[in-house]
Amino acid sequence: MEEAPKKPDADAGAGEHSSEYAPYPKLDAKDLEPPPPPATSMPPPDSNPYVSSAPVPASKNAVDSVKDVLGRWGKKVGDATKKAEGFAGDVWQHLKTGPSVADAAMGRITQGTKVIAEGGYEKIFRQAFETLPEEQLKKAYACYLSTSAGPVMGTLYLSTAKLAFCSDSPLSYKVGDQTEWSYYKINYCVKLIGEVILSHGWG
Repeated sequence: MEEAPKKPDADAGAGEHSSEYAPYPKLDAKDLEPPPPPATSMPPPDSNPYVSSAPVPASKNAVDSVKDVLGRWGKKVGDATKKAEGFAGDVWQHLKTGPSVADAAMGRITQGTKVIAEGGYEKIFRQAFETLPEEQLKKAYACYLSTSAGPVMGTLYLSTAKLAFCSDSPLSYKVGDQTEWSYYKINYCVKLIGEVILSHGWG
C-alpha cells in the first residue's frame, strides 16, 4: 500500500516564512497622498486643435496690484501737473508782458471775438496779407512781437509760403504833426528761414 502524502505540520515552522510572504500589505505615508497633477498643461494630442491651453499665471498679491495701479496713476497725474504748470506759466507770462494784465486779458478776449466773428484765422490771414492761390495756412499763434517800442500783441501766422505777424489792433505813429494809425505787419518767406529755436518765456 502506498503512503498518503504528508500534510505539513501547522505548528512546525510557524515562525519561518519565505521572503516573498506577507500576510497584509505594508502601506507607506506616500501611498496615502493624492497623485501629483500632470507635469504639463498641454492637452492630449487627439483633443480639439482649435483650443489651446496655457498655464495659469501666478496671481499677484493684492497689495502689489494696488501699488502698480497707484504708481501708474501717480505718473499720469505728475505729467498732467507739469503740463498744466507750463501752460499756466505761459499764460501768466503772456498777460504780464503787456502794459497791464487787464489790458492783455481784454486784448485776448477781443482777439478771440474777432476770430469768431470774421470766420476764423484763415480768413483774417487772407485779408491781412497778399496770398498765393495755392498757399495754405498751417498754424496761427497768439503772441507778442518784441520791438524797439516795446512788445506788440498780435498773431503769428505760419503758412506754406510765409511766416507773418499782424498786430491785433492798429498802432499809432507820427507823420509830421499828424498821428497816423496802422497795423504792425511783418511778412517773411518761409524758404529763407534756416533755423527756428524754441524757447519759453523771456529768458
